[in-house]
Amino acid sequence: MADYPIDGNWTAFEQEHASNWSDATLEVDNPLFYYYLWSVITPTIFALITLVGTIGNLLVIYVILSKRGMQTVINLLLLNLAAADIAFLVICVPFTAYKYYADTWVFGDRFCKVAQYSLYVTAYVTVYTLVAISALRFLTIVCSTTSKSYCTRRNVVVLIALIWVVMLCLHIPTLLAHRMKTLYGYTYCGITHNAIGPMFVTFFVFAYALPLLLICVLYMLIMRFLQRSNRSTHAHAQSRERTARASRVIILVVVVFGLSWLPHHVNALVSYFGAPASGKAYEVIRVLWNCMAYGNSCANPIIYNYVSREFRKSFKEVVCCRTARSQAPSTTTEMVHMMPTDGSNNTNGSPREVV
Repeated sequence: MADYPIDGNWTAFEQEHASNWSDATLEVDNPLFYYYLWSVITPTIFALITLVGTIGNLLVIYVILSKRGMQTVINLLLLNLAAADIAFLVICVPFTAYKYYADTWVFGDRFCKVAQYSLYVTAYVTVYTLVAISALRFLTIVCSTTSKSYCTRRNVVVLIALIWVVMLCLHIPTLLAHRMKTLYGYTYCGITHNAIGPMFVTFFVFAYALPLLLICVLYMLIMRFLQRSNRSTHAHAQSRERTARASRVIILVVVVFGLSWLPHHVNALVSYFGAPASGKAYEVIRVLWNCMAYGNSCANPIIYNYVSREFRKSFKEVVCCRTARSQAPSTTTEMVHMMPTDGSNNTNGSPREVV
C-alpha cells in the first residue's frame, strides 16, 4: 500500500483539518485508482476548463470591445467579469491541476504565495463585480431619475479599477498565510496551520454568503418595484419586458455562480469544523465539486450565448469570420433603456443596455 499525504493533492483552498490532518497520511488500498483520479482525470478536466473558459471569455471581451453598440455600462462590467475569469483560469487552475498531478511543489515558496494570492484576488473580483452589476441594475431601474448623472462609462471604469485595487490590497495577508510545507517527504503549497480556520470562514462569508445576500436583496427590490409599477402604455410595457429579460441574464449568471461554488464551500467548512471524510466515493465527489467551482469561470459565455440574442448574434459573427460591424443594435434585440422615461418612447438617443 502507498502513503499519500492528505495535503499532497489538495485543492487551491487547501482543505486540511487543523487538529487531525496536519500530521496524517491517507492509506489507500488502491493506489492505481487515486493515480488516475488525481494525476490523469482531474488535470485533464482542469485543462479543458481552462481552454474552454479562456476562449469563451476572450470572445466576450472581443465582442464588447469591437462593437461600439455593445459598450454599455453593464457590458463593461461583464467585460471585467470575463477578464477576472481569464486571470483565474490561466493563473490559478493550471497550478491547482499541478497540485493534483505532482507529488511535490517545485515552484518555490514565492510562487506558492503569488499563486494563492492571485486565486483569492480573482475570486473576490468576480463576485463583487456581480454585486456591482446588480447594484447598477437597481439604480438604473428603481432610481432612474437620480442615477442618470453618475451611471456613466467613465464612472464604471473607475469602479472596476477600484474593485481591483481594493481586492489587491485586502488580500496582502494571503501572501503571509501560504507557504511551502513538508510532510513525510512531500513538499506542497498550503495554508499555514493557524490561518486555516480564518481563511475558510472569511472566504465563505465575504466571497460567497454576504455578496449573494446583497445580490438577492437588490433583485428583490427590483422585482418589487416592477410589480408595483402601474404604467400601462404600450411603450412602457415593452420596456418593462426588456428590463425583465435583461435582468434574467444577470440573475442566471448569479444563480450558476451560487450553485457552482456552494458544494465547495460546504465541503471546506464541514471538513474543518466536522469529521473529515475519506474513501474513493468522497474523493470522486470532491473532485467533482472542485470542477464545478472552477468550471464556473467558463459558464458565463455559454449563458450569454443561449440567453442574450445580441451576444449570440455577435458570437456568430466572430465564429463565422465575418467582420463585426460597429453599429447600434436594432430595436428588436433585447436592449433596456438605461433611463426609463415617464411616458415617452425615448427616441432621444439615451444610452441602452445590451445584455
